[in-house]
Amino acid sequence: MALSGRVALVTGGGRGIGQGTALALARLGAAVALMARSGDQIMTVAELIGANGGRAAAFPGDVGNYADVEVVVGAVEHSLGPIDILINNAAIVEPIAPVAEVDPAAWARLQQINLIGAFHCIRAVLPGMLERGWGRIVNISSGAATGSGLSHGSAYSVSKAGLDMLARATAAETGARGVAVCSIYPGIVDTAMQADIRAVPQERAGEVTYQRFRDFHEQKMLNTIDAVGELIAAAALAGFNGEILDVRGDEARLRAALRSQA
Repeated sequence: MALSGRVALVTGGGRGIGQGTALALARLGAAVALMARSGDQIMTVAELIGANGGRAAAFPGDVGNYADVEVVVGAVEHSLGPIDILINNAAIVEPIAPVAEVDPAAWARLQQINLIGAFHCIRAVLPGMLERGWGRIVNISSGAATGSGLSHGSAYSVSKAGLDMLARATAAETGARGVAVCSIYPGIVDTAMQADIRAVPQERAGEVTYQRFRDFHEQKMLNTIDAVGELIAAAALAGFNGEILDVRGDEARLRAALRSQA
């Protein structure tokens, strides 16, 4: 119970990677606050954690709206206590389309959720972490932040690249004050987002993305939310600062962090 007495806020915690991470944090002893626009989903996860002996609560809200984030953070602190751990997981993948054809409003809306939403959450919890001299922030990024990004997915790729820089910049300011910040690439995970990408027509997704994500599924290359959630929880536990981690290349380090706290 290495995180006993700690409070974690997981955005996008109602399904997929967020759900897997929330369950892993609860197993390590943290009280878990779940935030998402889908209130029913986060309530289900909170009930699951409670049924297994943990503490959790659901707080509906939109990370893209700073007023929502402030309200949720205040409610979490009133209900569970000060937030020690933030998992910035909330994200969308659409629009998927060529840059020359993509809807500008949809492109901007993705940034509002994936990147600005993460900043909103960091901005809301960071002062308290710094005041108390301890905090862990993990941004759930993507390999799409590297190279040429996700083909026909410029909005998503740009948001994740920005998320990595946000982690580095924040880490440079906070590492000496007890707050560790990192990004992590979870790899290819069996989530609803993966299914959403596979459902995009080839003419909009482009041949490379269209075939690539079908191959991942058909060749059973998708990781589980539980396995990835455990590694993300390990990143928070270990306090990696200013690093961009990849579960494929850094799995041994992450599992070592779990073992060291067992």
